[in-house]
Amino acid sequence: MANPISPRLPFEPADDELQALDFALILELVPSAALTYNRSNDKIIAANQKLRELTSFEASELAGKSLTALITLRLDTNPTGKDVRPVHLKTASGSKIQANLRILSLSQTNQIVALVFTPPAAQAETESQTASYAFIESLLRIQNQETIGAALSTTAEILHKTLNAQASAAYIQRKGEKELIRARLNIDLQSAQFPERLTLPDPLPQEITFWKSTQKPTSTLEELALVKGFHYLLLIPLVRQNEQLGALTAAGFGSQPDEDSLRKLKLLASSAAGILHHLTRVENAQRTVQRTRQIVQLEHAISDNIEEGLIILTPDLCVAEMNPSAEMMLGYAISEVFLQKAEMVLIGNETLSSLYKSAQQGIATKVANNLSLNTRTGKSFLAQVLCIPVMTDGKLSSIVLILRDLSQSEQIRAHTQQLEQRAFLGEVSAIFAHEVKNPINSIMTGLQYIGMTMKPGDPHYDLVSRLQNDCLRLTHLMDSTLTFSKPVEYHFKPVDLAEMLPSILERWAPRMTRLNIRYNFDANPAHPLVRADARALEQVFVNLVSNAVQAMEKTGGTLNVRVINGAAHLVPPQYEVIVADSGPGIPDDIKEHIFEPFVTTNASGTGLGLAITKRIVTAHKGTINLESYPGGTMFHVFLPKAE
Repeated sequence: MANPISPRLPFEPADDELQALDFALILELVPSAALTYNRSNDKIIAANQKLRELTSFEASELAGKSLTALITLRLDTNPTGKDVRPVHLKTASGSKIQANLRILSLSQTNQIVALVFTPPAAQAETESQTASYAFIESLLRIQNQETIGAALSTTAEILHKTLNAQASAAYIQRKGEKELIRARLNIDLQSAQFPERLTLPDPLPQEITFWKSTQKPTSTLEELALVKGFHYLLLIPLVRQNEQLGALTAAGFGSQPDEDSLRKLKLLASSAAGILHHLTRVENAQRTVQRTRQIVQLEHAISDNIEEGLIILTPDLCVAEMNPSAEMMLGYAISEVFLQKAEMVLIGNETLSSLYKSAQQGIATKVANNLSLNTRTGKSFLAQVLCIPVMTDGKLSSIVLILRDLSQSEQIRAHTQQLEQRAFLGEVSAIFAHEVKNPINSIMTGLQYIGMTMKPGDPHYDLVSRLQNDCLRLTHLMDSTLTFSKPVEYHFKPVDLAEMLPSILERWAPRMTRLNIRYNFDANPAHPLVRADARALEQVFVNLVSNAVQAMEKTGGTLNVRVINGAAHLVPPQYEVIVADSGPGIPDDIKEHIFEPFVTTNASGTGLGLAITKRIVTAHKGTINLESYPGGTMFHVFLPKAE
């Protein structure tokens, strides 16, 4: 069932995002019926007791279900936390309850939200309710930070305001160090009243500790608070998966925090620990990329010009970086797959787990050939994958994958071979045309002499006439071949298409009249100037008009020639010339090869006209393509505008 709030994201929110907050604690803070909801997969995460009592649903009946199990109204996409809108809640018995809905964002991407339901006749929010909503929304500020320092500063600021403390500080645990180091905060919270280094007891404390001045100090920190005359000291460990990430501390005057404040502080610690864990992974991945670049000198390999796809994985097989070629091959942007598991990106019929396992063990470069990989759209391609473990100080620091699209390489090889064959054929054809042209001219001269000496009614007159026509066609073929084979020097200058094209049509007008062909010309703008070699460009349109006339010479028809502005996205700006006829169209088996040499639909043609046309257009940095169907053919010529 479609998500009633927003379209599904390309990827689910990361586990860090889902686990950064304690959703049970969030719901405890909400004084009304409420639930937490994942917009990306349209699943309810959890519901509080008040919502379960209101709807008579059990917790197991709601968790993991679509939001449509509760709400019949489709909701808009952008929660603000301030808007309140009426909805109808479904109950377990099938009845509906009218309520007002408030949506609170709980994640950076707005995919994790809290939905709060209040009775329609409820009085205005109390000061406590407003404060709870504001606190929940403040947690999003932590998740929006992009650096560890900014996240700690925001967290310490929220702690300071929640307790109305006189001094607050945040500590960070650096890898390999036993002591916690006081973080440099972006705001002044009197942090200097706390020591620069802090040692926590072993085992690590998992809960918030609260010391009052009436108690005997048991730590250096509490002794310091007593000396400074503070009435209380609060220490909040930031722990994620039994890993010490840091700690928060605050001191001031006043009484012990109430239960509501302690719930807020637990939620604050959960949110801060989650974002610290995520940002630490990001920083580690960034350092991994930097080390990898330095160690294996990949700066040139990650450039935009490398044909092979390059992917850098972290030791736990998460994507840290992709070069543009890899993005093109797989159809993903690095921003979409950053820190995603490799098996979610490199999907194929054959598993790469053996390569990953070898690399994680530090085994030298492994190569897998003829692997079938899938793009984002599901299209498969044949690839070669090189797996390179990068070691630092005897430990795995990253894994480098180099992808080679074998199917593309095979296409390039075949195309190159074809071009080489065509180039050789062109050279042979040019030599042949040059050597044959003179004998044909001699034969033509002889046939003309014979024709002049024949008496009226000679039975061989028709034969001689046919031979003369064949010689003329061969001479024309030889001239076209020589024109196609030899290099051309172009002289570019501004050319007005509104002058050139009508002139060509006027020259063809007498023949088109005889064949019952009508023609139209239109140009918008009035004077479309292109940078071109006038003689060469004239040959292009003469060829197109000639082909159109030949296509309609038996049945008659209409020839339309138009000049319009090319699409706005074209770079550089271009004019589009459309040459359209109402002839029988071009057969499908010929259409794909129509611009290749010696391909023609006219038995008497050379098959070089459109090949020469395409070469001229390409030399003018333009493009030509066609549409053809039974009942008509349309050529589109795109040419850059004159500056």
